Amino acid sequence: MSETLDMRPEPKAEKVSDLRENFKKGIFFISMLLLLVATFQLYFSIEQVIEIWFEYQYIPIFRAVYNFLVLIASLYIIRLYIVRR
Repeated sequence: MSETLDMRPEPKAEKVSDLRENFKKGIFFISMLLLLVATFQLYFSIEQVIEIWFEYQYIPIFRAVYNFLVLIASLYIIRLYIVRR
């Protein structure tokens, strides 16, 4: 019976705050998706630039260096995220 008494409508301030939080989360989610797409496009564009700028016999060397740098950057970002938590 006490549960029905607690079913009062939320104050307007709480509804506005929830709406703002949901809006911020939505914007963050959309931004992260756009960042992911842009990151993939940049990665593959740099792969194409390597093919254009360098002689065919040196392409594997530059791809290896490029992929190693991407790996190091990714591990650094992951480490920062884990340490922050």
